[in-house]
Amino acid sequence: MKPELTSKSKASKITHGIAGGYLLQPIPKVIAMVLLTALGIFGTHFGGFKLAIILMLAFIALPPVLAVVWKTQIGIYILITASFFLSIGLRLIPNLPIGMSIDFLILLMLIGKGFRIQFNRDWSRLKSPLTVIILIWVMYNLSQIANPWAASRAAFFYVIRPAVGYLMLYFLIWDSVKGTKEVNNIFNYVLFLGWIAAIWGIYQFFFGYFGWEMAHIIRTDTIHLVFNHGRWRSFGPVGGPAQYGIIMASLACIAGNSFFYKESVKDKVLMAFLFFCFLLAMVYSGTRASFVIIPIFYFIKVIISRNKKLYLTIILGIIGLVILAKVPSNNYQIQRIQSVFKANEDKSYQIRAANRKMITPWILRHPIGGGLGSTGVWGQRFSPGTFLASFPPDSGVIRVAVELGWIGLIIFVLIYLQAFFKGTKGLWQMETRIHKDKVESIICCLPAWGLVEMGQEVAGVFPMSLLFWVFLAIIFTTLKYEKIETETDN
Repeated sequence: MKPELTSKSKASKITHGIAGGYLLQPIPKVIAMVLLTALGIFGTHFGGFKLAIILMLAFIALPPVLAVVWKTQIGIYILITASFFLSIGLRLIPNLPIGMSIDFLILLMLIGKGFRIQFNRDWSRLKSPLTVIILIWVMYNLSQIANPWAASRAAFFYVIRPAVGYLMLYFLIWDSVKGTKEVNNIFNYVLFLGWIAAIWGIYQFFFGYFGWEMAHIIRTDTIHLVFNHGRWRSFGPVGGPAQYGIIMASLACIAGNSFFYKESVKDKVLMAFLFFCFLLAMVYSGTRASFVIIPIFYFIKVIISRNKKLYLTIILGIIGLVILAKVPSNNYQIQRIQSVFKANEDKSYQIRAANRKMITPWILRHPIGGGLGSTGVWGQRFSPGTFLASFPPDSGVIRVAVELGWIGLIIFVLIYLQAFFKGTKGLWQMETRIHKDKVESIICCLPAWGLVEMGQEVAGVFPMSLLFWVFLAIIFTTLKYEKIETETDN
């Protein structure tokens, strides 16, 4: 096996040049300010304020973006940041090509990573516990180009980019992260950005939306999504309340679980504070599906902990949920939680149940589905008037089953199952307590996400479509390096 590339190696110099190493050299502040001002004036003169902003942001962002070719970690942090805050760009500048920007960034990272792996002739570095099932998923999605039931080939090229491109982040993290310290940095960075998003949502609840946020809601005619039963729902910097609530609930579980693993009082106080912020943001999102995540998380935690003393707490928890579901209350937030237990009485649930009953025979007759992008927004855009285009995909499970068939649904479920069982097996073999909180937290989230997929979309909608693979990479990179560190110490 050839040694790892260093900054002085031939391949590293080449990739540094591709990345625009010249642009990354220190630039005198005066020259930088002059160039930035010139771009602003040029953009304002020829294209108005929006063009000026785009040119100035491009000038600032170009060096770090190009640097991802030879420094994958930079791209990882950029993508994680984008997953939380990229929707802000769409609200400020409509029709901004955000999806293409992410695709281009991932492509640059893959080019750099592929070049270095080819130079080392060491493709075994991409071998991980999930490599086989992920590659099967990728190949199956790519094969949809030949789906005879697909009403539009154009939709395939729009949907395949995030469907395949985003999961590449798993391999990029798996191969690029070196050691548990770097994994911890990524994990803590996700918590930090999540906290900013939580504070944003809490602000929206108490003080209302910013003017440009409300303008975006009115412009896109999405008031019905953020205004429910006389209450405005928080969504923070994320695309919508549903995804925001799911992310906040997941981070609340992670922070709450980490509280019990932290040893210092300072760290425990920090995790308790984060848990409180995430929990408030989750409640203010008004997302009923998010209320399911916490009890499912705790139930799985108790089961995989194999601690019989904790089994009693499940019974107490069930009693508590029954009381919460039955107790009369005039509080809107409590009523919203209670509505989860009265789903059969909810009109939207009844409509969804009827739609699923109607579409099930069609799914059974089409094992490979109707093709990527055949339903939902993409279906209405590329194949309007067709049966699937008019069908509302109300959950991740239904969307996968309709577009990729029951074969695709089986593969999709297998990703969840393999991640859970292989992760749990690795967790039971871990000897270092300090690393267990990350692995256990995310593993316990997986069944909760899988259950929520039956009522909402989780892994298929931005930003969880990116964060999902970040979380899976955190599980298995932590397991990999914890094992190496334990063997070294012994």
